[in-house]
Amino acid sequence: MVSADGSDGRRTIVMRAIRSRNLDTDCLRGSAPLQHLNRISRADVFDQDQNTKGLQRNLSPSHALAAYEYAARPADSEWPRAFPEVVLNVRDEQVIDISPIPNEPGWYSLTFDLDAIQRARYVKVSRIDGNHRLHHADGDDKRRQPLEIEAPFQIHVGLTSEQEAKLFIDINANQKGLNTSHLSWLQSRLTEEEREIKDHLERWIATRLNDDQQSPWYGRIHMGGSKEGARAQGHTRPVNLKSLENGVKRTLGKSQYIHDLTDPKAQYVVIRSFWEAVRRVFAEEWAKEREHLLLKNIGVMSFSILGGTVIDRCLASSPPRVSVDAMTQYLVQCAGTWDWNSDAIGDRAVSGMSGNRAALVIAGAMAGDLQDDSGLSVLELQANLASQSGF
Repeated sequence: MVSADGSDGRRTIVMRAIRSRNLDTDCLRGSAPLQHLNRISRADVFDQDQNTKGLQRNLSPSHALAAYEYAARPADSEWPRAFPEVVLNVRDEQVIDISPIPNEPGWYSLTFDLDAIQRARYVKVSRIDGNHRLHHADGDDKRRQPLEIEAPFQIHVGLTSEQEAKLFIDINANQKGLNTSHLSWLQSRLTEEEREIKDHLERWIATRLNDDQQSPWYGRIHMGGSKEGARAQGHTRPVNLKSLENGVKRTLGKSQYIHDLTDPKAQYVVIRSFWEAVRRVFAEEWAKEREHLLLKNIGVMSFSILGGTVIDRCLASSPPRVSVDAMTQYLVQCAGTWDWNSDAIGDRAVSGMSGNRAALVIAGAMAGDLQDDSGLSVLELQANLASQSGF
């Protein structure tokens, strides 16, 4: 609770906590409104010119806003929310009073001197972990309301700046990050299809490419998590979901005409047809992925960029031709542009090339070898393609 009428007129914030042990450190644990945790603490941001002993990285506005929106959304029993502990350190012990709560063994009352904390030139209570979660928690003048919902805290008292820094490193640098493909798969699984299509079209298409039996990628995408089951069954999944998702995003971004197809199912069929054409023309490279680089990140990204060019040429023809055969006619023209063998050498070797810049070079060279040989309306084409989607 917040008190504005203390015995000396100071504003205070009072919380409840228990004493606890976390590996090598003593701490106080409990839960409190996010607004209160915001008001008693500040981020000590590192600045190589003005604050060389600062702890926190520069704030990411998008990350902070996402954290606020997550905590502020209405409760949903089917999609429960939870934050990890906010970790704070009381640098100045004069701003906190810790007193046992009568008749409640093990529980303590933490009274923070809010005026002393907020008026100080220096950080009195430092945010070791949780700065983005707390940044907007007190509300602001942009119609964000204070977050009164409670979240857990872990408060240390009297850690040195060096100890703070070591904990910060342990929390932020030494932990294993969540596999991005696994995260994309979980997000896809938890999202209704229409919303997934609207908000994450590239992820929806990439996931469909893995699940659709008519797709050349069927069952060949690693969706994250363990690979033991695939190994036990002798399956190989050379590409992860995030790589293909990024590739689809590049195709959608490169192609101008695919967006004339306003039905996402039709867009999906066009992209599926392109990859089927790739499999046909580059059959050996596709089948022997261990010996070639086509199904590595460099290959997926290069062909994804090329896909935008091929799709545009097919859609711009009169009448539009976006069948697998039509795309195959283009791809055979650039089948010899690059050598995709993993041990190839020479000017045509992809081996040794990596990154987005290299993918643009590879795709650009292949696109340069494409030649046109020179109806259905776009809406008629869209309806025809959507009817082929199988769902």
